[in-house]
Amino acid sequence: MKNLEILQIEFRYNDKKQEKEDIDYISNKITIGVYNSFEEACIEGNKLMELMEEKFNSHLFPNGKGSAKKERFSKNGGCFGEKKRLITNLAYLKTPFDFYAKITELKYHNFEKTINEALKGVERYKEYMKFIDNE
Repeated sequence: MKNLEILQIEFRYNDKKQEKEDIDYISNKITIGVYNSFEEACIEGNKLMELMEEKFNSHLFPNGKGSAKKERFSKNGGCFGEKKRLITNLAYLKTPFDFYAKITELKYHNFEKTINEALKGVERYKEYMKFIDNE
């Protein structure tokens, strides 16, 4: 089965609770779409970033300079020429909230095999912690 790509954006911000005087931390993640290829997801993700750029100014550093370039999804714009799959507002756009736009490869796995691997991982961790505690 061919893996698909999912484009999501998460907004993080504080808001006043409806019933009390306290503040709520909000994390709101939405799915923009599911695509057959990374290239398709990049195109749609970059449209999303263009919309954000229209609504918000570029980040300004303390020395008065703006962000060096527009952060956009790309096939080879990430670290060491890898796919650029994650965009945030940090040093990019000046938004009153944090945001994380991400393209993730959807992977299909066997449920029982995944549970067994998780159990093995927990056991490896317990053994490691025993070793650390005994040093």
